[in-house]
Amino acid sequence: MKNLRIHDQTLFFLGATGVMSGIFLTNIFRENTLFLLLFVCIVSIQVLFFFRSKFLYVLIFIFFFCFGGYLSIERLQNIETITNIFEKETVFFTQKVSIRGTLTEKISENDKNARYILRNLTIGTRVFPSKVWVLVIFPDSRKKNIDDIISFTGKLMLPKSNETFDYRTYLLLGDIYVTTSVSFPEIVGKNPSPSWRIFIRETREKFLSTIEYIYPGETAKLLEGILIGERANLSVETKTHFNSAGLTHIIAVSGFNITIILIFLSFLFRSFPIVLRLLLALVCIGFFTLIVGPQVSVLRASVFGLIAYTILLSGKKMRSFSILLAVAVGFVVLDPLVLNHDISFHLSFLAVFGLLFFGDFFTRMFSFLPKWFGLRESLAMCLAAMVFTLPILMVNFGQISLVSPLANVATVPLIPLVMLGGFLSMVGAFFSSTLGIWLGFPTWLGLSYILQAVAWFGSFSYATLPIDLGVYTYVFEIGYLMMVTFLVVYLREEEN
Repeated sequence: MKNLRIHDQTLFFLGATGVMSGIFLTNIFRENTLFLLLFVCIVSIQVLFFFRSKFLYVLIFIFFFCFGGYLSIERLQNIETITNIFEKETVFFTQKVSIRGTLTEKISENDKNARYILRNLTIGTRVFPSKVWVLVIFPDSRKKNIDDIISFTGKLMLPKSNETFDYRTYLLLGDIYVTTSVSFPEIVGKNPSPSWRIFIRETREKFLSTIEYIYPGETAKLLEGILIGERANLSVETKTHFNSAGLTHIIAVSGFNITIILIFLSFLFRSFPIVLRLLLALVCIGFFTLIVGPQVSVLRASVFGLIAYTILLSGKKMRSFSILLAVAVGFVVLDPLVLNHDISFHLSFLAVFGLLFFGDFFTRMFSFLPKWFGLRESLAMCLAAMVFTLPILMVNFGQISLVSPLANVATVPLIPLVMLGGFLSMVGAFFSSTLGIWLGFPTWLGLSYILQAVAWFGSFSYATLPIDLGVYTYVFEIGYLMMVTFLVVYLREEEN
């Protein structure tokens, strides 16, 4: 039975890595996919010549490699087909044309502009498929109503990438092919969302308005970012300080936020049976995901967080590697582009590895900290995730924060208290606005401290170190992932 289990695990590992390898390499080489497949077949024949007993293993790897390549080719061809339609219609980009669609989602909003996604498109006389979207930029911050059908004339623009950021691919991950701007669109109808989505949207708006009523100025905007990922309202200066201090994860909904919430739930429901704790965690994280906004990145962080929580509760890490790899393959199969181009996927996946395999180490390191409200666990989990995600941040953002470790130690222990205090103040405001303000006073002090600390750490001229790997980017990432894989396998063997 043991040999059979090892055999099954080997086959699964070969299949999963085969799919991922096929997608990864096809995304890189694209037009040369057939030559890539031929090369893999030649290498496989050489392997079989020396290891004839491994014929089944090699065959399975080649099959799933080809399957992954096929998935990637299909996705790339769909993108190319839609892109060709836009490129052939040169009139879309040379002069203003009539555009009609439904406002379905707000991407960002600040004092200068607001960005929304426009779906159900009709451009000129051409009706586009439902999975083709346009990013509409309004050069003002006046509130727009979701579900409005708008009509206007505008000139389309193809997204432009730069040396440090592939903006076009970033938008393609969300099926956004072109952008445009408009000042005064005509509202020609309404395309109402389902009632559950309207309820979630109104609940989110209620949360935001309550926070802005209780907390003044920048502290309200910071709490909005910490609690529900609404960081668009933060000032440019504050965002710059967060980037320089290496603390952006605090104001972006990610595995960090999910981890803190799960720690709270674990603390509150610690006397409940494991099955009930998992069920309550699923309900709470599901509601949180809907309130934040069911973007793929948030959904992915929630799924990875729940899986890590389940593994930690069960106390069995034997199959954790296989479970996480299976989930990762599932997300990659749904959209092959994420493997090469979605930074949030890399961060979520690697952060969970850090939580599972280095969490205990950092928990012991910070044993001198109190366990109140999960302070020790939240800081340990944060640093464990940073061990795995730091190189990805270096490669994709072109810099490394030299003050990040100190800045995290100075601010992260307060985040659980701020989240809890912010939530309690909102509950208090439901009964009495005065009660909400009084309950929110300690949280306001904590938020003010975080803003001051971030501004201090981020203001140093040497806070960040530029990193430019150039053509060696993929070499560095592959080497790093190989090192991570070695560490995971080694630690698993130690545990067994």
